[in-house]
Amino acid sequence: MRLFTRRRGAALATAAVLAATGTLAIAPGAVADDAGPWPGTEGKILMDGPRLVDPATGAATAVSSVGSGLYGAWAPDGSRFVTGSYQTISSVRTSGATKLTLPPAQGMRISNGTYTDLAYGWNGRYVVYSDGGQLAYGPSDGAWAPGPLLSNTQEPATACDSNPTVDNDGRVAFERRSGGCTADASVYVYDSTANTVKLVISHAGQPAFSPDGSKLVFVRESQLYTANADGTGVQQITDDTRSYSNPSWSPTGTRILYDVHTDPNSSDAHSTEYVDLATGAFTAVPTTWEGSNPSWQPVRKNTTARVWGADANGTVVASSRWSWNTVGQSQAGLLDAKSAVLLNQDDSADAPTATALAGKRQGPVLLSSKTGLSTAVQNELKRTLKKGANVWMVGGTSVLTTNVSTQLRNLGYVPKRVSGTDRYDTSVKAAKTVTTSPAYVFLASGTDYQAALPAAAAAGADGTGSAGSVVLTNGKSLTASVKSYLNSLDPAKTMVITVGSDAKYALTHGSFSKWPSTYYYYPVTGANSEALSVALAKFWWTTPSQVALAYAGSWRDGVSAGSAMNIYGPVLWTSRPALSDEVKSYLLRESAGTQAAMAFGDTGSVTAGALNTAGSSISASGNDFVYQPYYNGVAAAKSALALRTDAAETAPAATRSAGTADRNLSSLRTARHQ
Repeated sequence: MRLFTRRRGAALATAAVLAATGTLAIAPGAVADDAGPWPGTEGKILMDGPRLVDPATGAATAVSSVGSGLYGAWAPDGSRFVTGSYQTISSVRTSGATKLTLPPAQGMRISNGTYTDLAYGWNGRYVVYSDGGQLAYGPSDGAWAPGPLLSNTQEPATACDSNPTVDNDGRVAFERRSGGCTADASVYVYDSTANTVKLVISHAGQPAFSPDGSKLVFVRESQLYTANADGTGVQQITDDTRSYSNPSWSPTGTRILYDVHTDPNSSDAHSTEYVDLATGAFTAVPTTWEGSNPSWQPVRKNTTARVWGADANGTVVASSRWSWNTVGQSQAGLLDAKSAVLLNQDDSADAPTATALAGKRQGPVLLSSKTGLSTAVQNELKRTLKKGANVWMVGGTSVLTTNVSTQLRNLGYVPKRVSGTDRYDTSVKAAKTVTTSPAYVFLASGTDYQAALPAAAAAGADGTGSAGSVVLTNGKSLTASVKSYLNSLDPAKTMVITVGSDAKYALTHGSFSKWPSTYYYYPVTGANSEALSVALAKFWWTTPSQVALAYAGSWRDGVSAGSAMNIYGPVLWTSRPALSDEVKSYLLRESAGTQAAMAFGDTGSVTAGALNTAGSSISASGNDFVYQPYYNGVAAAKSALALRTDAAETAPAATRSAGTADRNLSSLRTARHQ
């Protein structure tokens, strides 16, 4: 079972996979042995109300500021729960406050505004629920409005679907009444990878996946049963005169929690119990609160990590070691580099261009002096790249001399130079090597790396399937080559995304003879560098599984973060000594799906306190995360490698609209009149 997921660059080469939001795999950093999704520590029990109940004492605590809530469910790490009632779905932090209200579903066949039977899925990134007998899903951070989970063919108008439950492989089991909401129920499974719906258990309802996804518990004729996930191996768990409903699993997968009625003909008096599957013993939860729909909080540890070297240049090499396989070896969670990108170590001018290009070319960014490769960089190239591979040199001979090219040839590589008359023209040349038909172009100031490097990470986020790049403005103006490049595009077909106020000004105060008199663009702005990186993260990523943290005062650490993570999650700037308020707020919002925060640079860059705050923000409480150091990109403890995996998971097929699968691209759409 994976700890957390990430976009997998190698899988993104085709448009079909590119558009699947959940084509994800484990992040490259190893995790400590006591981290992982299951079994989790058993926390509080959530009941409708909503109330949080201590399973040992029965003490019930009302959740403030939520109102009357029904049908709650926990995120896989226990950091949030989602609760729904009439017209409203709220996602609530168990500590650290912050409540999110998800927007109403759109495009539903019949929406009665009653949101029931909620469940988190895809490692907390999405919420699935029933709305008027139809299944809906949407991002757990409310980035865009939920919509139908299934197509009209998969969910015909005569079907009444409810009680969804999702496992970590993207299978959704649910109760279906094929002849309307009063017909007999059966359990179906939607496989989001295969995009199929299949009947698995007849005459059954209220299914719930076990934590490892291998089992289902369900209700048949008011009694509890279990079965394998494919419907085989049915076993009856209860057999008495009482009436059982709303079953769910304990985080350990050893107990089943449920509502029970002594009088099967009455829905009034009931209690909450759990049964131990090994012993068959029944235990009542000692509470006077008569809420229904119990679910047990899985308190699971998330991860923080630090990747750093002896200095900023060493951190860039460390990020490469952290991300890419050694030639001839295959380590779970790492990728095989297809190329590398070289950047002048003493000048940030071409850093955004190099970082964006590295996403497309699938390889590390490494720093070089103007006149020659260091021994450390030569060794890293030999470690990651087969002979004959391309090494892209960003900048002309005044940036990286011909001696660097000669060294590359002597090492057995093919030097490829991307160069223009200046940094702005170089960014255009690089953009054209990425694609001649861009679906999107990020525009950021070439004199402000704090805007341009996060933009470069976003531009490279689709890996080898990238359909756009970052192009640089000269502060608030456009150079002739950049203006000509933009003028060659059709803004109706290519999204133009300005990152930062300078880029916005440059675009909107330019004139483009080939553009229509009114065009649309997407401005992303922030009050400071930290806020800008957060705004871009909200715009381009939906519930990222992991984030990269870098100190806003170090462009080299930004390159390290961007080159290691640009196909996996956003780069967030932070200040010193504490985690920036904007970043903390963002991580609290994303905590249901974000399971790892990676710092690039030593404690003089991202401080220990800032990284700990990030860990607390994404976790159930202040201590529910583990820390893994990677000095020189290597795990401190060899045993930590045990939990690396490379398993993939796929999000709902309904998200697969080309180029927009993982992003909220409409919220900032802005008209501009020339």
